[in-house]
Amino acid sequence: MRNRTVFTEVETLRHQDKAHSLSALALEIHVRAVARTVRTANPCFISDASLDNIAPGHVTTMAAIELCLAGMWYRTTHGFGGYVIADTDFVDHMTTPSLVRHFAAACRRLWRELNSEKVIPF
Repeated sequence: MRNRTVFTEVETLRHQDKAHSLSALALEIHVRAVARTVRTANPCFISDASLDNIAPGHVTTMAAIELCLAGMWYRTTHGFGGYVIADTDFVDHMTTPSLVRHFAAACRRLWRELNSEKVIPF
């Protein structure tokens, strides 16, 4: 997943109540993990091994702890060990075609800009 796309998704997630208290790094790991899992047979599960392919173990461990505390992930020991991704809205969002997703992100950015407190000089 390209860094610009990850940044856009992280910024979108930051405006949601459930992700508001999470660090940018935890949100980035969440986005990259979901992007990796949506192409698998179990899009709501990321194994420990797959998670460690995203970033070094100490980084993913701390991000996973944050995500579990926020209720976005749950630890599972069944099978190979890993995490169940409880943020099904975001998983569904990431399964939509990228062109639709980019258009929706552009609409959200425009909506935030139009509804911001900025004064437009005439």
